[in-house]
Formats: sequence, C-alpha cells, structure tokens
Amino acid sequence: MTTGDKSGSEWPQHGSQPRVAILILNWNGIRDTLETLESVQQLQYSNFEVVLVDNGSTDGSREAIATAFPTVRLIAPPTNLGVAGGRNLGLEAILRQPDVDYVLFLDNDVTLEPSLLDKLVAEANKDAALGIVGPIVYYHSDPRRIWSAGSRFIFREVISQLRLKNHPVTHELMEGIEYVDALSGCCMLVKRCVFETIGYFTPHYFMVCDDSEFCYRAAKVGFKRGVVMHARLWHKVSASTDGGYTPGRAYFTGQSTILFLKAHGRFRQWASSLTCVALSLPIAYLREWRRGNQRAVVMKFRGYMDGLLDRPIDPQIERYFQPGQSGPVDEVHVRRGAADRPA
Repeated sequence: MTTGDKSGSEWPQHGSQPRVAILILNWNGIRDTLETLESVQQLQYSNFEVVLVDNGSTDGSREAIATAFPTVRLIAPPTNLGVAGGRNLGLEAILRQPDVDYVLFLDNDVTLEPSLLDKLVAEANKDAALGIVGPIVYYHSDPRRIWSAGSRFIFREVISQLRLKNHPVTHELMEGIEYVDALSGCCMLVKRCVFETIGYFTPHYFMVCDDSEFCYRAAKVGFKRGVVMHARLWHKVSASTDGGYTPGRAYFTGQSTILFLKAHGRFRQWASSLTCVALSLPIAYLREWRRGNQRAVVMKFRGYMDGLLDRPIDPQIERYFQPGQSGPVDEVHVRRGAADRPA
C-alpha cells in the first residue's frame, strides 16, 4: 500500500525505506476503524502495507472496510480471538513475507501525525539492540495531555503503570529516545528479529497485558524498548469497551495480572501484587458502588480467581466478547494480484 505525500520525509526514495506492515485489529468498531485508516493514509512514509484483522465483528465492519479501503488486506476470523490471538493471526500472514522489516501495531481508535512512521523507523534504525519503539500517546479528547509515554513494571494490583499519564504538554518535547520497560500496544513498532527471537504474543492474554508481557520477554533476551519523544499519536482510550473500567476489561485485567505472575513473577512480586489486590478491591468496590459500577469490581475479583485456579474464562464475559458467529477464517484480498499474496 503506497499512500500519502512523501514531502518532508527523510527517506530519499522508496527503495531505501525498510518495509513496514501495519497491523490493526477491529471488533465492532467500524466508525473508529475507518477514521484510523483515513489517518494511516496520510502517512508520509511510503513503503508500507496495511493488514486488518476483523475479530469476529457483527456490525458490518468487513464489508465497510473492503469497500472504503480496497487495498487493505483483510483477515476475518469468525469469532473474537482476543487481542493476542488476533495479532498472532495477522503476524502469521505478515511474516510469511520475507521483505517485511518492521510491524507497526495500531489500535483501531487512534490518529497519527503524518510523520509518525518516519520518526519511529529512523530512531529504531540507529540501534540494532532497540527492538521496540513507540510514540508519546496523547488523549484524543485532550490533544495536549499525555496518556502514555511507555510504561514501567510495578507488580501491584496491575503489572505495569503508564508513565507521564495526564501530564500536560505546553511546549514541544525534545527529540530523542527515552528507554522504558514496555510500550502500549496501541502503537508499537517491532523489528522482525524480535519475533524471530522470542515468538509472537502469548495467546492466553485475551486482552490487557499482552503488550507488556511481550515487551518483558523481549527485555529478557536483551532487546531495548524506547519512546520516541518527538513522535505523536492520539488515542481514544478503550473505545472498543466503552471506557476503561468496565466489567469485561476489569475481568481481563485481573486474570491477566495473575497469568503474568505465574509466568514471570518471583516471590517478592507475588507478595507485593496479592497484598495490593487485597487492599485495593474493597476500596474500589466502595468507589464504584457510588457510581453504580460495582459489578466491574466483582468481575475483576473473578478474573483474579479464575487466573489463580486455572479456570476457563467466565461465561458472562465470554458471551459478551463472542457474539456467536461461525464459519472458517476468511481472508479477503481486494484488487491485489496473486503475486502479492503470501505463500
């Protein structure tokens, strides 16, 4: 896919640019997804393709995307595979292409500055050990306020915490890289060699913590993770689940926290996390009871327990995320020649 005005890009010609595959997930978010694809079309960087996994949507997303963006490569599993599962399905198709150097993961509710991909690739190319980079992520509803500048591992009632969250920006940030523990999956550029070294996302993380766990594994084998401070993106933040603290998201936050601890936690980290869980849940219940949202806290507790006891996903949550479609995985290539398709 070649789009956008190349003026202002530091790459002198198409052939000198590393090849990037942009991978986006959609689940019943057609309006946001179409806006994100419009933003992607404005990128100055030219050597990229877009792969979109429609994760079992029932809102007509597949047809609308194919009509509005016929060059987008659309992969449509019949049910919602979750974030890790959907990304892995897209990666399987992308990495069959030997010319892909980077994969850029985007949420379906973001707006990109036109120079974003140029900045991320340029910084990543400077250091062979820098395996994962991302931008400063701002709130879409408050464009000068930071939502995330990467994250750090804290091992409390959640595994990681966003850096500089809610920090207002009144002037241009200085160019360069700040090294962090992890990047948000809402925008994360990953070198191909990272996947070849550590594999894909861990499929047990239906949503929440999949990006942090991926970064954690990358760090263990020596890959650096960094925020490109002069790169910008705006995020609507949890648009697919109607806000941050819903029963579904809270459940998977609890479950994913325990799954992460089982895979990577040491005794001190287990002690810290479980102590914080025991102290925070009663407080959270009182807070959310006043808002009429106490069920989210109950579901978070169930998530913790299901993770501890290795139980399957709570049926109430599974029904919410699985609308009941059936059928084989459908990969749609519109106006693409056979030579463009992966082997």
